[in-house]
Amino acid sequence: MGRLFKGILVLSILSAANISYAWEANVTDILQHGTVAAISLSPDPGKGNCDVGSPYILIVDETPAAQQRFSMLLTALASGKKVRGYADACTTAIWGSSRPTIRRLGLKNN
Repeated sequence: MGRLFKGILVLSILSAANISYAWEANVTDILQHGTVAAISLSPDPGKGNCDVGSPYILIVDETPAAQQRFSMLLTALASGKKVRGYADACTTAIWGSSRPTIRRLGLKNN
C-alpha cells in the first residue's frame, strides 16, 4: 500500500510539472532597456490580465534567478529552441502599457 501511494504521488508531481507552464513560444526578439528586457514571442501567448501581450517583460537584475532567465532567453533566441513560461504579474515598463512579466521559464528541446 505504501509503494502504491508513493507511486501515485510521484506520478501526480510529474504530471503537474508537465502542465505547469501556461504558454510555449519561440523568442523572436529581445530589446534590452536598462533593467528591463522586452521579449517578443511567437506565437503571442496573449495579454492575460495585462493591457497588452507580447513583448513580455523580463526584469533583469543582479539576482541569480534573473540572470538565469535572461541567459535562457538568449539561448532560445540563438538556437531557435522554444521556451515555456508562466507570467505571474503585469509590469508597466517601456511604452507605458502593462505587459505580462516573465517569472518562471523553461527551455524546451524542440
